[in-house]
Amino acid sequence: MSDQELQEIAHTGGKVTFDVQVDADGRISYTVKWSHSRPSPAGVFAVYAIPQGVGVGDIRMAGMGVPWNPPPVPGAYPVFIASDNPGMFGSRCPACGAYWRSAYGSHSCPYCGERITSQYLCLTEGQQRYVSAYCRVLNSALDSGAPGEHVIDMDAVFDAIGTDYAKPPFYYAEERQQNLFKCSACGAKTDVLGTFAYCSACGTRNDADEFAKVATRVRERITAGESPESCAKDIVAAFDPVAGQYAAQLVQRVPLVPARKALVDRGPYHNLSRVVDGFREAFGIDITAGMSADDSRFATLMFHRRHVYEHKGGEADEKYIQDSGDNVRVKQALRETKESVHRTVTVVSKLVSNLHAGFHQLFPADEEAVARHAAAQRRT
Repeated sequence: MSDQELQEIAHTGGKVTFDVQVDADGRISYTVKWSHSRPSPAGVFAVYAIPQGVGVGDIRMAGMGVPWNPPPVPGAYPVFIASDNPGMFGSRCPACGAYWRSAYGSHSCPYCGERITSQYLCLTEGQQRYVSAYCRVLNSALDSGAPGEHVIDMDAVFDAIGTDYAKPPFYYAEERQQNLFKCSACGAKTDVLGTFAYCSACGTRNDADEFAKVATRVRERITAGESPESCAKDIVAAFDPVAGQYAAQLVQRVPLVPARKALVDRGPYHNLSRVVDGFREAFGIDITAGMSADDSRFATLMFHRRHVYEHKGGEADEKYIQDSGDNVRVKQALRETKESVHRTVTVVSKLVSNLHAGFHQLFPADEEAVARHAAAQRRT
């Protein structure tokens, strides 16, 4: 498959083998084995499902020799669900219904931030169909009353990807999304629609990391000799969607009276003084924390200049002079230097960092998930 977004991704393949045994008294038992031999990444998780093919609980597989947790319903089957070809799993949020892929078990919805306590509640439609087909195969094997092996050949699923051939009844695949990002807090990978999201493992927002990518590119552009005015405009403009994302999540998740909601829920976020006051009054978040008075004044000036660069062709007008207090003339073309652009990157990055920190004071990341995934990475 290509790297194009929103394209189907091949299943990792492998085989599920049911080994049915019949003892001398006619009692039937079985064991389940999952195997994989393709030269590609592969992962697997497991859920309990009732024989009718409906998931009812998670299986906590702690390692070789460690017993599983008992099923929540007597007689439930263990169902192994394998990853896609890059080793990631699709999930669907039980709260908002959105889809994403992750490399490990998900603990937060990347879109709405809902904390996830059970993986079986996040099965995609394709995974649910697979669980149903899996249970039908096992039911048939047990109903036959005969010993022997019964195989679900997921390699056939791999071979069916992207073809017009009839798909096996247990066929399912995942879909590549648009932004595969690695969380700076826990290192887990999440693939989401759009750009901004929560880490599916620990719940840390990626907005500040995405802004840092823009900041790095702007520094590279100014060093390469691009227009300082264009670079200054772009780094200030990058603050707007980040502030809007944090504001949207805060308004959605924090109960507010209409007057407080209006303080931040009315972008765009071009007027820095209004943005600073809004986040402080509505949520107690000071996005200028730790900044000197001189840096705060400079940041405010650059936000005013961004408007001139974007909407006035870079020429000062009376409103700009009155709002900013800049010592320039009407019609005078504003100018930047490499130094002023680098300083702008620094102060706007500080605003974003403070907003990120303030958001996670209200909605802390899952520290257990951070530690758990850090430990998993060390083992890997």
